[in-house]
This record gives sequence, C-alpha cells and structure tokens, in this order.
Amino acid sequence: MSRKSQKHRMHPLKKYLLLALVLILLSRFRPLIYFTGWHFPFTPHFTKSYVLLAPGETYTLSVGGFPATISCKSSVPLVAAVTPGGTVHALKSGKTVITAKLLGEGKKISCLVHVTNLNQTSLVLSVGETERLYIKGFFFGFGVKFKSGDNSVAKVSRTGKVTAVCKGNTTITATLKGKEFRCRVKVVD
Repeated sequence: MSRKSQKHRMHPLKKYLLLALVLILLSRFRPLIYFTGWHFPFTPHFTKSYVLLAPGETYTLSVGGFPATISCKSSVPLVAAVTPGGTVHALKSGKTVITAKLLGEGKKISCLVHVTNLNQTSLVLSVGETERLYIKGFFFGFGVKFKSGDNSVAKVSRTGKVTAVCKGNTTITATLKGKEFRCRVKVVD
C-alpha cells in the first residue's frame, strides 16, 4: 500500500467515534427533524409543528389548509392535556405529540409539544458563588440566550453560568425559540 493511500485512511476507532456522535445527535434531535414546518400547499396541517411551553401555560393550535377537526388527543396526557378544539394545557416537563383527526377525510395531523423549564426558577447565592442554569432538555444550550436583569448584582455567561457579584436581587432570563424562561436570583453576603 502506498503512503498516499495510508495517509487518507481514517483510523477505525475514529470512524466508530464519529458514527456514535452522529447517532447521538440524530437521536437527540429526531423529534425536531421529524416535526418540520414543511407541508404540501393546501394540505391540512397544524400552523405550528413544534410548540415550546412552560408548565402551567396554554396554547391553542390552529389548523391550516381548510379542514375542520373533530378531535384532538395527546400521546402523553400527563405532560400536556388538550381539549377537542386544540387548546393545549402544559402540565409538567416532557414531550408529547398532539394528534388531530380531521372531519370528513379521516386524516390525522400532528404537532410536537415540548414542555420544559429552567433547572432552577430561584437561586440564593453568596457573593462570588456560581451556579449553572440551563433549560431542561437543552443541556448543551444550542440556541439559548441568557441575560441578566442587573449585571451589578449577578452576571450570566453565554452558557448559563451565573456569578453573584453584589448583594441584591435580579432576574436571569433564558430565551429559546422566542420563549422566555426566568430565574429569580438573590445575592447575599
């Protein structure tokens, strides 16, 4: 075998590690890939294929493409309940698929509902102490933007690391896909 062909061959262990990484990423984001907003024109569909909610929130799904729905149901009612008209009530963290049966055609359409929150909704820190915030289910923080209400009390990094600076109160806001999640921070001496 020539040196040139040996140089371009990948070590077998590297191949397996690369394959494992790809499989992990695909399994982690599979629901988001499956529930895309794309559909054929004039076909029945939910106007949103993915909805992100916090526990206690409600959201009403609307159907595009002319049909009327006759019933909606949740695949995991403990995560989010849904009324026959498509109003989703987020109950606890998790994922569920809302399926609507269409009038006349017997077809079904689906929407992925992800109910989540910050890992902490309130913190008490001493000056100089740090704590990590993240949105549950999004630990690596892709697409999450963090912001402190008052950087002189507590500052937050791009990755969610909160550092207590001075005695006082502030709110850290994490934004993902236009949805805001808040954590109250109290800094003591």
